[in-house]
Amino acid sequence: MIDRQRLGSWIQAQHLDEEALARYRASFTSHPARVVVIQDFLVPQIAERLSRFLATEAEFKAEYGLYSVEGAVSEDVWRKAKDEDRFFKIGKLVGTPPQFQTSPNALTYIQFRMTFQRPELRAFFEAVTGTPLGPSDDFGAHSMTADSLLRPHSDDNKNRQLALVIYLTPGWKPEYGGTLRVVHTDGAFTDVEPTYNSIIAFDVLSAPAHLVSPVRPEPTGPKAQLSIGGWYHRVA
Repeated sequence: MIDRQRLGSWIQAQHLDEEALARYRASFTSHPARVVVIQDFLVPQIAERLSRFLATEAEFKAEYGLYSVEGAVSEDVWRKAKDEDRFFKIGKLVGTPPQFQTSPNALTYIQFRMTFQRPELRAFFEAVTGTPLGPSDDFGAHSMTADSLLRPHSDDNKNRQLALVIYLTPGWKPEYGGTLRVVHTDGAFTDVEPTYNSIIAFDVLSAPAHLVSPVRPEPTGPKAQLSIGGWYHRVA
């Protein structure tokens, strides 16, 4: 049973009734890679505050990764590596400048982080997926720009079960790139556009790989694809 009163502060009401949950669950369980996408997910004011925090207040730092090395590497090591070994380059939220630390937007982000780890939100995703989930301590915000990179990989590590991404760049268009491609076990795939205030959830055990297409912002459009994401772990 989900706690609609608590969740209603964050998630739009139309996603919390039993009919909607059953529809999402059917979509998730019937998908070959166990994927579900929900549009207009967060309460508008929450989405706006999170978006403003990421776009104008948060501090991001590039993080680099290689297929041949577990974990992040230095920029120097990444640039000296062969191109085929380069796995990712992505902006990772590393802090908030002092002048923004008590802003309404920053406080909303902190509260959302705490909510993500609370049992009420986990129960919502258990209802959406029909899958028992363990707790999450795996949560963060990311920025992808024209020089970012996220190549094919699996999230089946660290005992992860369910991956989540919430997209928070208003006005993002398909031609700007940044599409998430979730690969099925038979080699087919599902492409998910990073539409503002949408969320994708997918089972990392059913999707052998995923990647993000290059970001190609236009001069008059948004410069970065901003998102919040994380994982729920398997039940011990």
